[in-house]
Amino acid sequence: MHSLLQDLRFAVRQLRKSPGFALTTILTLALGIGATTAMFSLINSVLLRPLPFPEPDQLMVIAPLEQSAVKPGIPSSLSYPDFFDWRSRQHSFDAIASHHHESHTLTGSGTPQELSSETVSSDFFRVLGVNPMLGRGFISDDEKKGTRVVVLSHELWQSTFGGDRSIVGRNITLDQNSYTVVGIMPAGFTFPLLNPAPAFWTSLADDNNDPKEPLTSQRGAMLISAIGRLKPGVTSAQATADLSLIAQNISAQYPDTDKKLTSATVVPELENLVGDTSSALRVLFAAVMFLLLIACTNVAGLMLTRASRRRSEIAVRAAMGATRFEIIRQVLVESVVLSLFGGALGVALSGLFLRTILRFVPQSLPRLNQVAIDGRVLIFAALVSIVTGVLFGVQPAWRMSRLDPSLALREGTRTMTTGRGQHRLHNALVVAETAIGMVLLIGAGLLIHSFVRVLNVDPGFDPHNLLTASIDLPDNQYPPLKRVQFQEDLLSRLAAVPGVESVSSGFPIPLSQHNIGVGFSIEGRPTAKGDEPEAPVSIVTPGFFRTMRIPLIAGRDFLPTEDSKSPGVVIVDQAFANKYFPGENPIGKRIKPGLGDGITDEPMREIVGMVGSVKRKGLTADTAAQFYLPLKQAIILSPALVIRTSGNPINMVGPLRAVLAQMDSNVPLYRISTIDDYISLSAAQPRFQTVLITFFAVMALLLAAVGLYAVLAYMVAQRTLEIGLRLALGAQRESVVGLILRRGLMLAAIGLGIGIVASVALTRFLSEMLYGVKPLDPLTFVAVSAVLMLVSLIASSAPAYRAARLDPMRTLREQ
Repeated sequence: MHSLLQDLRFAVRQLRKSPGFALTTILTLALGIGATTAMFSLINSVLLRPLPFPEPDQLMVIAPLEQSAVKPGIPSSLSYPDFFDWRSRQHSFDAIASHHHESHTLTGSGTPQELSSETVSSDFFRVLGVNPMLGRGFISDDEKKGTRVVVLSHELWQSTFGGDRSIVGRNITLDQNSYTVVGIMPAGFTFPLLNPAPAFWTSLADDNNDPKEPLTSQRGAMLISAIGRLKPGVTSAQATADLSLIAQNISAQYPDTDKKLTSATVVPELENLVGDTSSALRVLFAAVMFLLLIACTNVAGLMLTRASRRRSEIAVRAAMGATRFEIIRQVLVESVVLSLFGGALGVALSGLFLRTILRFVPQSLPRLNQVAIDGRVLIFAALVSIVTGVLFGVQPAWRMSRLDPSLALREGTRTMTTGRGQHRLHNALVVAETAIGMVLLIGAGLLIHSFVRVLNVDPGFDPHNLLTASIDLPDNQYPPLKRVQFQEDLLSRLAAVPGVESVSSGFPIPLSQHNIGVGFSIEGRPTAKGDEPEAPVSIVTPGFFRTMRIPLIAGRDFLPTEDSKSPGVVIVDQAFANKYFPGENPIGKRIKPGLGDGITDEPMREIVGMVGSVKRKGLTADTAAQFYLPLKQAIILSPALVIRTSGNPINMVGPLRAVLAQMDSNVPLYRISTIDDYISLSAAQPRFQTVLITFFAVMALLLAAVGLYAVLAYMVAQRTLEIGLRLALGAQRESVVGLILRRGLMLAAIGLGIGIVASVALTRFLSEMLYGVKPLDPLTFVAVSAVLMLVSLIASSAPAYRAARLDPMRTLREQ
């Protein structure tokens, strides 16, 4: 231990004697370690941190698998009757619970609020293993018709009810209905772990209170999700087999609705939560580790250069009896001290890097609110610093320990040139970091090319100057016909507001992340129940296509006079017509969607128009065949408003609130956004990936350029005498420049070639992150190669110019 402390003190003294070297090394390491630490912090919070529930590995997401000729085994939602059958027949779980997203309007507690919520079954909190901090959770009686109970989140309890403990047992008003508060959840509890977090949870009795046909009795209404907690000793494979057998029996028993649901899937909740983000984050973490490797390679080159200048010092130590182990230990201690200083500065920089990263992270990424530089991240940073110090210090330490003291002491310090082995090692390091930088640059180039493709995607409508907002009309106050009348009055008043070019409403709005899919049959094409095709549907008012600027290709728009008493009509998009009526004119054809308006049951609907196809789920998603129904013939919800303005659409929010308040001050206005924001959100994931890997690639390119510059500058310094002699004997300065440039470009070209080969093998991991670009896109490879060679030329020019400027006479006198 005493010897180690001596080595530490000596290492610090040595670094103080070489402040330029120490500062350069520490800054280089700080960039690599800081970026790596910031990225690990994100991955730790999203992918690695256990779920905040007891025994989280036992918490599973369960779902039926829909068998399709095109895509077999697609996870599907459950209907309540199917869930009840699973709940009563399964043998693998301690309990299973249902949940699905809802929103409710809270009134009577200040300004009306539209709040996110979850409708859940009675075992919901039991499955999660979390009990309310006040009151109770749900019980089986809470599922009975007529029951209205609610459990509040801690955040809502504090923000709206001031932390009043007496709220338990009292009533609050949701959607003009009275609900009894039965419990308050602990601070920080939320489920699902998505944004926005639920403000409260209601029992599934909410879906059991419709007097006509409650959702709990509709086997074809696939809208709920299910979670379960495995029994001790039961594996997910065993649970899958158990539920798949139940699914097969249900499918055989109810072929009209469950014919395609013949198996099930059971996956850990954490795996389900991170979903598609897992592979992208791992690729980005690999990219930042490449960056750290380049930083280590760069520092190893600096250490080798410094080692050559310390040959006499090491030789003296060896001559005085220092063993090889002691020399290696001393050099490694210096390396680790440098890396720890770099790591400390890197941790400080990681906070800045992390804040920058979070500016570009899609808000849909789970558990973003938990991202922080915590103890686990600090331990990771410390380990990375130590491993990094050993990694870049081991080769210089090994070389210095092999010095022959007698030879080293006889060599002149100024006329000495390093051996070929030293030059080869320097060159190898430059080639290595150039190759790694090439891999990162090609990855960045592919993502940039892909992102440009995403931004140029035609969504099928004009997103500019469009404002959308939602309203929530309570069912007990606004029955279907009254709801339609309110919509018409609201649209009429908004149309008269200055600055409004056109106004309409519809649901779901393209790119809004909402979806409704229904089955349908085509007249003249008899299909067995359960085999009907399914397509997304939108409920819209007349003028929707004009407001969105979705082109009308054939036929006509919906008419204001078409209501529940009129013949049923439908408008299809071009993708629908191409898929179901190829080579035919769809106008006049008739289909029967499995969707009524609650008033009539129209047997068939005539296709009266065909419009252009739009991107419904996302810019990079496939365009799905879809159709549209008029609101008056499908009064199932309150559609979102769509307002096209002549100026900035955000300026219309104030007038919109004023008009709505004049009509009913208790109706909340929420989910206010521009359609341009939807476009931006749809591009958020590729933007995040592109920005991050491009940042890493640019840093890698700069470090590689610095490494190449350092090697060439060192070569010029070591060969000063040779260059001076060449110039004195008549060599042209241009030839000296060419000599240095050829060396630099040769090293860069070798690294480029190795990098291209490595990229061919590695870019396949980027395929899921690319849109409209192949992993082996030749344009990207050529462009990136040109950039790297140009930067290498620039990095080589300064040492070459310095060599050509040498004064032969002065150089010979000094040497």
